[in-house]
Formats: sequence, C-alpha cells, structure tokens
Amino acid sequence: MWRMGRRTALGVVALAAAVVVGVLAVVLALSSGDEDAVSGGAAAGLDRWDLVQAGGEAPYLPTLANADLSVGMNRLSFTVQDARGLTVSDVDVVARIYDLERDRERPVDSVTAFFIPFGAESPLPQAHRHVGGSGVSDAGRYVGAGVYVAPVRFGRAGIWGIEFAITPPEGEETRVHFRLSVREESQAPGLGEMAPASRTRSLGDEPDIRRLTSDPAPEPGLYQLRLDEALSSGQPLIVAFSTPAFCHSRTCGPTLEIVKRVWRAWAPRVQAIHVEIFENPHEPQALREAAAFLEWNLPSEPWVFVIDAEGTIRARFEGTVTVQELSGAVQAVLGDGAG
Repeated sequence: MWRMGRRTALGVVALAAAVVVGVLAVVLALSSGDEDAVSGGAAAGLDRWDLVQAGGEAPYLPTLANADLSVGMNRLSFTVQDARGLTVSDVDVVARIYDLERDRERPVDSVTAFFIPFGAESPLPQAHRHVGGSGVSDAGRYVGAGVYVAPVRFGRAGIWGIEFAITPPEGEETRVHFRLSVREESQAPGLGEMAPASRTRSLGDEPDIRRLTSDPAPEPGLYQLRLDEALSSGQPLIVAFSTPAFCHSRTCGPTLEIVKRVWRAWAPRVQAIHVEIFENPHEPQALREAAAFLEWNLPSEPWVFVIDAEGTIRARFEGTVTVQELSGAVQAVLGDGAG
C-alpha cells in the first residue's frame, strides 16, 4: 500500500505523492465548527477543492492507500492521523462523494467507513535497493494500527472530490477534502476479465522456499503450483500479490495471513497462490520486480484476487482485506455456503 506524504510540508509532499495514487490535490478545510483549517485558502480566493497547504492546527489528516481508482465501484482505503502524526482508530468517518466537473457543492453519495485493524504477523519493512540503482528505505515509512475502508462508486471518468467528515468520540467534526483523478478503466485487471496466466515459480521449480517469498512464516501450500497451472486446474483460486518483508506499509504481511486463514478454511475446494512482488527476495540489496507483478500491471501492493473455475476475476481487493470479505468472495464463486 502506497502511503501519501507526511503532515510536515504537506503542500509539497502531498502533491508529489499524488502522482503515485492519482490524487490531484489535498485540501484541509472547515474544521471544528466551520473554522478555517487551511493556510491561505480564503485569502487567495480559493475554494475548498483547490490546492492549498494544510494549516498546522488541522486536527486530522487522512492519507489515501489507493493507487487505482476507476469508473464503477471502488474500495477506498485510507489511514487517519492526528495532529501528532499518530494513527487513530476510534474516530467516525463519513466519505461524501462529489462530481467536481458537474457540481462542486452537492455530493452525489455519502458512505460510512469502517476500520480494519492490522495484524501483528507482519515483519517490519526492511531497507532495500531495486536493481537499476534506486534505493528505498522502508524502515522509516508509516506503520500504523490499521486502515479505514469505504465502498465508493464513481459514475464517470474525470475529476472527483471526496470530503472526509471525521468525528472523534468526544469532539467536533473535521472535514478534509481530496481531489481525485478517476480513470475510465482500472489499471489492474478488473472484475469480469480473464486472469493473466503468468508463469510464476513454485516449489517444483525452486525447492528453497526462501527464494520464493519474503514471508517469515511461509505456508508451503501457497507455492505448490505455478499461477498458470492453478488457472488451468478447474478450481476457484485466491491469488495474493504481496511482499511481507519489503512492503511500503505493514499491510502485506497481515493481508497474506488473512489469505492463509481463508484458504485453509476452504481447501481443498479452492486453490491459493502467493506471488512475491520481487523475483529475488533473498537478495534485499538488489531486488527485481517479479514478471507476474509487471504482467498484471499492478500499481501498488498488496492485491488479492478471487478467480472462478473458468479463470474469470470475480473479486479483487487493493490493500488490506478482512476475513469476512474474502470468505464471502470465495463462497460466491463456489456457489454455496459449505466450507
């Protein structure tokens, strides 16, 4: 999961991070009883959907996890930080959706977000280097308690806005505004599409499981088949793209643990495969992205897909997924409630 910028120097950092997640602008506004929580917005004649720098007095800041927003239903996920930069999990969050190119004042929808706590299974992200010279140190990246999730529908491609209304257990509502660029089609494989039959590696190709995954406690059952073999097996399939040791947050490990749990509950009627994001997880100083990760055109990690017996994608989750969500998707492709 890609993390957006820190509260400090938000006007610069958030804009740079926006290139990654498709967010065009971030605005903090109308906090604590409609008091202005933006710096320079009113004086410059800007409205709440224009890019301004967040004022230091703003009590909350959501950071989006999504990197792939498109027409139709989307599963929006985000963290919420307080003024100290610490993640909060006890606030109520309502997401109001605006079609900014048609009406900047009235929302087209309003949805309540729910909180998904992270598990404790994921290792701390490690410092690593990509082949080609780019160095990445994930050790300093955000590690939090979990993410908020809300189902959001976009009716068309273009510029949309989301107003997050954040209310603590005791306190006043804070409103935070995001401008989003919504694509006509998803960058990642979409619902109803055939899953790419990538040739991944299995234990039959590489008996040393440490060369197949960065998971510190790997489940051998997730590496018995190549992805192309599993897609031709005639069984439903769960595919998890994640990198527990090198994730940009701690969501990869917890997500993979959820995949293990759900797969064990439904096996042997359902296959499951973990695709490590990097081809060489045993060489953290020169990591190469896996061919399957590139072939699936995934803009972030982790991703989880549920695929039916014919190879059609029936459910997909960017970022953290709950046991209930994943179990429901598996049950749907099986067509009954039997475990």
